[in-house]
Order: sequence, then structure tokens, then C-alpha cells
Amino acid sequence: MAAAQRLCSIISDVFDGRILSSVQCLTCDTVSTTRETFQDLSLPIPSRDHLAVLHAAQGSSAAVVPGAHTRGTLEPQQGWLSWILGRMFSWVFGWLWGPGVALQDCLSAFFSADELKGDNMYSCDKCCKLRNGIKYSRVLQLPEVLCIHLKRFRHEVMFSSKISSYVSFPLEGLDMAPFLHTECPRTATSYDLMAVICHHGTAGFGHYTTYALNNLNDQWYEFDDQYVTSVEPQVVQNCEAYVLFYRKSSEEMLNRRTRTYELMERSRSEPCLLSFFISKQWVNRFNTFADPGPIDNGDFLCIHGGVQPAKAHIAEELCVRLSQSVWEYLHDSFGGGPACTHLYTCPTCTSEREALERRRKAELDTFIALNREFQQSQDSPGVVYAVSMAWFKQWEAFVRRKDTEAPGPIDNWCICAAPRVRVPSNRACVLAVIMAPSRRPCGSSCRAATEGDRR
Repeated sequence: MAAAQRLCSIISDVFDGRILSSVQCLTCDTVSTTRETFQDLSLPIPSRDHLAVLHAAQGSSAAVVPGAHTRGTLEPQQGWLSWILGRMFSWVFGWLWGPGVALQDCLSAFFSADELKGDNMYSCDKCCKLRNGIKYSRVLQLPEVLCIHLKRFRHEVMFSSKISSYVSFPLEGLDMAPFLHTECPRTATSYDLMAVICHHGTAGFGHYTTYALNNLNDQWYEFDDQYVTSVEPQVVQNCEAYVLFYRKSSEEMLNRRTRTYELMERSRSEPCLLSFFISKQWVNRFNTFADPGPIDNGDFLCIHGGVQPAKAHIAEELCVRLSQSVWEYLHDSFGGGPACTHLYTCPTCTSEREALERRRKAELDTFIALNREFQQSQDSPGVVYAVSMAWFKQWEAFVRRKDTEAPGPIDNWCICAAPRVRVPSNRACVLAVIMAPSRRPCGSSCRAATEGDRR
């Protein structure tokens, strides 16, 4: 069976990011890495002591978040008396409730190195022992929409509690560049807030409300059950955020869209000698994403450059016709392809598809005939072979046209590990009778005796 391909969907295109987690052994300095896909980041809210450590590591007494506004701050143009009162208020507030926590602090806490020692030592494969280690992570690929979950709920054995600390966050310009791995492309690392989910209440009960930005009129709205109310940005910024949704922003991408629209307008008034076809899916990414990635026409073109036979009847609905100047600009800017100037059904794929249909029919007809002969036979079969139910379902999906890929050789390793075994009656398998030596199954065959075949 061919290796499973990565499933693609609107959800994965919008929310999927990739992160690299690394653990370094402090004895042999060996580093083990794990690449993972994430759709949200669950960030801790650092305590006062942890915050002091983070600020000391950053070389500053407070985290600076571009575009963030903190409640209770005073304008620098105020007089000396207001400045003194403001400093006194900040000192008292910090002494009672601790220093202000910013979203950037939560990100720094999440991506900071953790010591693995004591009861949480690292099992080093090279040392073959438990060793002290350091665990850290970095972002390999930023998602188009970054979902951030703040860990406001703490669940203990006997009780649960909620962290109601205010966490300041920027409406615009959240910079993820400090947390990127060197392999991560740095084309667009800035994010703008698009929605916030708030929790009102305690750990035992509460109520959820949402603030969301309407891009059409650039207005924030509060959604509280059936009530929708327009609010000012300051109201959003002062809320007790629980889940935040940030959308990637790029000034360069806005300029490229403007340039593309200008070329399209110009091409309408000029004769077009050569047209190119481009995927509608990618065009949608171009119109909405800050980083659409390279042009990908693979949703309607095959590897030979022609239209996939299964999509030949809807090919024109899957693509957009562009002038040569627009195509060249997009291809120079984003790369990818393949280039397509003519929609034709691929003859190679058509031949392969027809051969696959003939194989489906031949295998299904042969199976039905042999199975009917086995059911009608009065004699006990000489040899009975067991076939894995998992493999049989793959084959059945293939011959029933539910799957386009053939299942590959028979794989019986999940039901037998020896040349001769006893198969329990509750084991998922299919018994097939091979009437002639030439029909002997390929792969790992399993000559089995069922529970009913007692000696």
C-alpha cells in the first residue's frame, strides 16, 4: 500500500502550523528532535517569579509588545505630579498583584528552555540512562491564522481554580519572529487580532462571549448569545482574553495584489495571444492569505501536465483563465506551477485509468466466481487460507470504486507470526479457498485452522 498522503482541507490550510521540539542531553550533548503539526498554542500565564526570570533573560524590566496598550498607563506629556502619582500607583499595583503580564511574556514562557532533572529526567538513547537535559521548541511554519489559548484554568486533585490575571495583548503587530526556527521562512511574521473569546465566571461555572472584527467596515462587535453590539477597540483590549485568533498580515502581499489587479485591468483592453489556466483554489489563497505559497495546479492537473481524467468534465470550473502578463508576474513572485495553456485530458492517465478499471472488473468477477464455487461445493476444501480483514477491506474498497489506489500485496502479519497458527473465531479475517496452485495468494500467506477445526 502506498504511503498515506497528507490530508488537506480548509481547516488545515488556515490553522496548521509546524513546530520543532528538541531535547538536549547535558552529558553527551546529543540533541533529539520531533516535528509536530499544531492548530493552536496553549500558553501558560507566568507567575511573578517566572516573569522576573523571563524579564531578566530578555535584559529588560518589562516585556514590550508592539501596538499593545496597557490599562492604567499615563501619557508622557503629563506633568511631574501626574508622573509621580502614576509611578506610585504602578508600584502599589505591582506589589499587590504582581507585574503586568503581556502576551509576549506568555509566548516567551512557552518557548523558553525547560530543565529536565529530578523526577523529570531525560532518557538519553545514546547514554542509555536517565540524564539531565534541556527541552526547547521553535516554530518551523507559521499558520495563516494563529490560535492562542491561555491556560486560565488550573485543575488539581481536589479542586479547580481560575487564573483571572489580566494579560495585555496587541490589536496589531504581534511579532512571532523571535520564536522561529532558522528553517522557517520569514516572509510574513506579523499578526493582527481578528477575534477574542472571553470567559466570565469561575472554574466551576461561567459564560462565554466573543469579540470579532468585521473587515468590511473595520468595526469590532461583541457577541453575547443572541445579542450583537458594536464596541470600541479599547473595550476589546481591556477584556479578560481566553482564546485569541490572530491573522497573518503582510504589506508586501497587499502590494502584490494591487499590482496583479492592475495587470488584469490592463489585459482586458489589450488583445491576449496566449492564455494561462491557474487553480481557483490557489487564487482564493492569493486573495485571502498573507502567504499563499507557490502556485499549485495539482488539484486539476496530473503529473504529466494534462487534466486528470476524473475531473475532465469540470476542469473549467476548477481553474481561472489569466493573460500571459498576469501569469508571468504571479509565477515570478511565487513560483510553482505547472504552467497550463491548454485544457486537455491526459492520454497517459486515461490509459492507466482504463487498465485499472479492467483490473477491478477481472478481480471482482474472479472473486465472485470462486466464492460461489466454494459455497456450492459439497466436498471439504483441501487447503484454507486466512486473509487479513484489514487488507480485504482495502481491496474491497478498490474493486467497489471507493478508493482509487490498489491495496498492494496481501499483508497478513497482523494475524499470523508463524507459518502455521490457530486463528481464534473472534479474530477479524476472511477465509478464501484457492482452487488451483496458479491462484495461490501473494504476500505472507497464512494456512490456518479455526477454533471449530479441532483435532
